[in-house]
Amino acid sequence: MATAQVRYFKPAGLSGLELLSCPDVSYLFPPHFHQSYCIWLNSSGGEHYSHRGNSSILQPGSFGIIAPGEVHENYACANNARSLLTYYLDPEQLGSIGAQIRESAPGEIEFRTDFYQDTQALQGLIHLHQLLNDSPSALERESAFLETFALLIKRHAVARLPEASPGSEKERVARIIALFHAHLAEDIGLEELAGHFDCTAYHLIRFFRKAVGLSPHAYLIQLRLEKAKQLLTQGRSIIDVALATGFSDQSHLTRHFKIRFGIPPGRYVRQIQNR
Repeated sequence: MATAQVRYFKPAGLSGLELLSCPDVSYLFPPHFHQSYCIWLNSSGGEHYSHRGNSSILQPGSFGIIAPGEVHENYACANNARSLLTYYLDPEQLGSIGAQIRESAPGEIEFRTDFYQDTQALQGLIHLHQLLNDSPSALERESAFLETFALLIKRHAVARLPEASPGSEKERVARIIALFHAHLAEDIGLEELAGHFDCTAYHLIRFFRKAVGLSPHAYLIQLRLEKAKQLLTQGRSIIDVALATGFSDQSHLTRHFKIRFGIPPGRYVRQIQNR
């Protein structure tokens, strides 16, 4: 099977930002989540989208925003046209921009997962994606980035929701995820996990899947892949990254990486380095 035409790019001088472009109509992004905000659009056609058990279509005249940790999947509606463009923006970077334009404390705003109809913002996102890829001017790239995302924040950001109350299932899910982060490379047993949170293994799987849309194991694999991508951009070898993130060997990481990101880890590293 040919590798999907998925391209990743980290613009110089803009920390906490990664871009994706995908013209490949055959590639389906399987159920996954991001640690960052995902701002995405398909300017050539519709994009099937599933989230929390509901399905919809992102139309060419709209863009979508997906909050960190929200499980979703998507694929092209048409079999002859796709211009999928995506921004992955760290929440810290969003908070920093918001603090500049609202004179508020960083981290007090967020984007909600939704579709947005805003022609000016949409055209700005399309233009910015091209400019970040092509412009040789750091001043132009950084100015356009700040102006585009300042517009998004002013029009579409909301106040951050309060944290879940102690003892709620939402809070318990958050604690499970925190445990996964702290023990990312360890082999955690289901019974051990359930005992730690004072519930049966069956109940843990049910309330976790209901809350996030993935089983605990599938969620842990996604966390490991996100961390693996981060380590690869830091110059670590594939085998080193595989062992550091809980995969049994390089082929184990490569298999999951290709399913999740559309390309094997070696090609991802070359894309980032070449740009």
